[in-house]
Amino acid sequence: MQNTEEITVPTPGDLFDDRDLFDNLYASEFAEPAQRIYDQLPDPPDDDAYSDANRIESIERGLFGFVGVVLNYAGEFQFDEDAFTTAFEEQFEPRFTDREYSRFLLVLKNTSIEPDITIDLETEIQGSPDYLGPYCVDTLRIRSLDRLEETGIATHEAPGTSVLEPVETLDAGRPNAALEIVLRRRRPYREIAREIDDTEINPWRNPDFDVTPADVYPWQQLTDVIEYLAASVRRCLRLLCPLGTVGYEKGYNVVPGWETYRGVAAPITFELEFECPGSTTGTHIAEDRALEIPRLWRDHRRRIAPGHNKFQNPLARFERMFSRESLEDQLVDCVVGCETTVLKGGSPGGNKYRLGVRTAVLLGEQNARNWSSERIGEFFRTLYEYRNKVVHEDTALPDEPNSDDWITVEDEEFLASAFLIRARELYADLILEYLDLVTSQDVSIQDVNGQIDDRTLEYGAEIREQLF
Repeated sequence: MQNTEEITVPTPGDLFDDRDLFDNLYASEFAEPAQRIYDQLPDPPDDDAYSDANRIESIERGLFGFVGVVLNYAGEFQFDEDAFTTAFEEQFEPRFTDREYSRFLLVLKNTSIEPDITIDLETEIQGSPDYLGPYCVDTLRIRSLDRLEETGIATHEAPGTSVLEPVETLDAGRPNAALEIVLRRRRPYREIAREIDDTEINPWRNPDFDVTPADVYPWQQLTDVIEYLAASVRRCLRLLCPLGTVGYEKGYNVVPGWETYRGVAAPITFELEFECPGSTTGTHIAEDRALEIPRLWRDHRRRIAPGHNKFQNPLARFERMFSRESLEDQLVDCVVGCETTVLKGGSPGGNKYRLGVRTAVLLGEQNARNWSSERIGEFFRTLYEYRNKVVHEDTALPDEPNSDDWITVEDEEFLASAFLIRARELYADLILEYLDLVTSQDVSIQDVNGQIDDRTLEYGAEIREQLF
């Protein structure tokens, strides 16, 4: 299905890209403001090869070029006060600095959302990326892309081509869900550049003076903080929606421009690549999920972030289940994840026994499958049994419909792929339970397991009476 079309819009301001236009038309209209700007700037270096007059003329050229920016906002060779005001607010920032706000749209893969749903997530973030120092998080929002954003992405992916092909990042048949991240610069751009890589930003590095802001590919530190936030939100979504494979296709840096002002498209300056496998099971964010997502994020965003000391290993194993191609590897990752949570801390009995008892107590009948405690315990004991077969006997898991050796839990039979989807679902339930318990009781995962064992032993006399 084709989801692109070609449109043509007038851009009268592009004429001002021709340097000869200044020489032929300019009549010193910007001489006074250019002088005032020059007087406010740092002095050029002592060994500067250009005279004051040359530098002032370069500012006049920059102001003359800005006329073209305004004309593109207006869309015609006619002064428009609203267009000028908007162009000045959005674009008049000398090129030796950048924009105060950096906006990114990360398109969610295998995921759709109701068009009227917007999920705002709390922006108070503390983490390891260095860029969280000079920048803070202004906006963190899950929503559908609007028409201008989809057009901007399509234009960026297929620039200047008359071949109308589908844009892989976008789905033409449904609202495209995205994570919107807006970062705000806390300090002057020059200070940040000097701190990051000893770059000295000044207006005299080049002979030309450009009055528009610098839209450049960021330092690696900025990329790191986007990936850090993206991973945290992805974990939040996967814990609540473990049946599908929520992830990101690509991320795009979106800037204001005449295209948005004139209702054409949202301009995109560069993209960020992400890896996410495809999935036959899609995830749809409806009203019920729209209430759960901000609650989980509010209560546990620091614990589910990459690098948290208590939950990094369980969450890393959980996420690896989504990307592993081998069913056997998925199963081993799930059990290893259980070893970092449910099996943490010693007690009587082997791992298979402890896994069954502790999961039955933790999940009870409040789980994604609405299974009984007995069925939960049996499921996880079966999971551990197949882990031993895979690890110690190099057994392949049954995943063919004609197989005689399906995985059986009580009265239900599973092929391995379906069994592991259930495992992923219930392991997500376990992580959510531990997150709530560790937070509400201010204890460790091991302490929670110790409480389960202690309470189980307390019922020993009652069990004995029932047996004898």
